[in-house]
Amino acid sequence: MGKGLALVFHKEENGPLFEKIIIALKARYHLLSAEELEESLTGKSKLKNSCHISFDDGEKSFYHTVFPLLKKHSVPVSLFVSPKIISTGTNYWFQEMEGYNEQVVKTILAEQSGIAAPAFKKYTSQEILAALPVKKINELIKEYREQTKAEKKTLQNMSLDQLKEVAASGLVSIGAHTLNHPVLKNEDDETVAEEITGSVKMLEEIIGKPVKYFAYPNGRPGIDFGEREISCLQNNNISMAFSSELDHLSANVNMYSIPRMGFARMGLNPSNPLVVFRLNTGKGWFNIRSVGKPSETAVREKILALLNEGTIS
Repeated sequence: MGKGLALVFHKEENGPLFEKIIIALKARYHLLSAEELEESLTGKSKLKNSCHISFDDGEKSFYHTVFPLLKKHSVPVSLFVSPKIISTGTNYWFQEMEGYNEQVVKTILAEQSGIAAPAFKKYTSQEILAALPVKKINELIKEYREQTKAEKKTLQNMSLDQLKEVAASGLVSIGAHTLNHPVLKNEDDETVAEEITGSVKMLEEIIGKPVKYFAYPNGRPGIDFGEREISCLQNNNISMAFSSELDHLSANVNMYSIPRMGFARMGLNPSNPLVVFRLNTGKGWFNIRSVGKPSETAVREKILALLNEGTIS
């Protein structure tokens, strides 16, 4: 394959399939730990035919499904978690909102923003929520529960003991993922500093070692994070930060905006030639899929302009 890449996974409950993915990746790449990736990106070792596997959030399946397979195949990965979520035994806001009625969500958004509901019609609730501060999202969740009598979801994430166990394994590099998983670009300066600094310090106390790596929630450069966030990470001695930009790795990559791609599930067969094509295409794949569609940046700007007309800020 030649090109280096970083991959991001989230929930992996299908053990046999994930094992096939590991085997397929091991056959094509040299699987790097986060530390080895940092050495490669800073020119201390070769990057060609290299791959780094990462996970976001710390969902239960990482411990129960993924971790045993990492040990079986001696595969190093990084895991980015929000320590406040893990420590308090709660769910991320997007986990709580899974399965929520789209129309009810939009109606509440209209009520809270002072904007007529039809204005939200052409946008998905996910697109709208990506433009809101996390405080407003939590207020929406509270109102939704009151209106629909919806119960809190069962706990979906790892326990504190499980996090400590995987951190001590030698296979899993633990990185910060903010405290509450906000889209940082939507937050004020004080909140951004608290979310980043708080998550790094809290995570260091939990695992008993320095935290050097970070992954941005949502993670699109320019619309989810920018220079303000990068500066804050540098002040916290973070040496690598991962985005969700679709691209391959290169020696001249911005160490505070390292691209990561999802693993293609074409036919749920890791050996499918289309999967190889997808991984090789990188940023071009995003361009192919986006033909005739407005960019994520354009959609976000329109939603922000709409929200600014109301009371949501």
